[in-house]
Amino acid sequence: MTTSGLETPRLRRLLIVDDSRLILTMVRDFFAARGYEIAEATDGREALLSLEGSVPDLIVADILMPVMNGWELFEAVRRRSETAEVPFIFLTIEAELPHRLRGIHAGADDYMTKPFAVEELHARAERILERRRVLEEARRGGEALLIGSVEHLAISDLLQILSLNHKDGIVQLRQPPDEGRIVFENGEMIHAACGSAGGKKALFRMLGWSRAQFRVLSRVGSVEERSLTGPAANVLMDGLVSLDEWNRWRETLPSDETVLDLTPDARVRLQGHAVAAAEVDVMARTRGGATVRSILDESPQPDAELAEAICTLLTRGALSARE
Repeated sequence: MTTSGLETPRLRRLLIVDDSRLILTMVRDFFAARGYEIAEATDGREALLSLEGSVPDLIVADILMPVMNGWELFEAVRRRSETAEVPFIFLTIEAELPHRLRGIHAGADDYMTKPFAVEELHARAERILERRRVLEEARRGGEALLIGSVEHLAISDLLQILSLNHKDGIVQLRQPPDEGRIVFENGEMIHAACGSAGGKKALFRMLGWSRAQFRVLSRVGSVEERSLTGPAANVLMDGLVSLDEWNRWRETLPSDETVLDLTPDARVRLQGHAVAAAEVDVMARTRGGATVRSILDESPQPDAELAEAICTLLTRGALSARE
């Protein structure tokens, strides 16, 4: 107790599990200096023994470790009732997408590849713990509205919270000059709209907003539009994969105002190439010329697929570009 009679806030507890002493030291020093209580383990079995003494607020664990690897540790943590909901971040040198998807599908909260910046790990940890705080408030607050910024709670995290709590409601998002909404029914995303885009295209686009403000409103009555189907976890996973692809392709995508034209010998240049649905759509829209922005806005295809199609067709000479 402090001299004022107020209880001293409890330090956040972090369990870091890695067989690299360098990683353990780097993470321990950085997080401890920012108000965390640190527990360390060099393999999964040692980490499980640590959990007998106290439950951490967050676990960060390598995948490739001796004795018990990260996957085995994660499964053991989730089987224990007292640790089943503890947030879990994987660290690994395995950068391939399938490994990342395995971790997220299994229920991990995040995934970072080595080498990594400890500042980035700290930022992600803070975001995850903030998500957990909002989740607890949502559980206690019933139908209370949520208002905030995606700078503090990512859109994907907000959607997961609503899904896990089987909520009905409408998420309103605004990132000037754009606005959008996502409709929930019993925890499932059933409709998304953003400008002229709808369904997965709209949802995937909004997942990329990094400066948006959000409001979660209660929903009254039936829903007339249903543009999304399937479990919310699967829809969200598809969206995160699409966002990764968009971020990769947009680096080589021409500027929004670039005009694309279908070349006269496009068919010849595409001989032997299996033309994707998005490429067919782009070619149809560029007969007579179309800007990159108009293609992205007017086509029903997801932005990531359109970006890949445009870049592929430009590379093959089936499209020409002019400013």
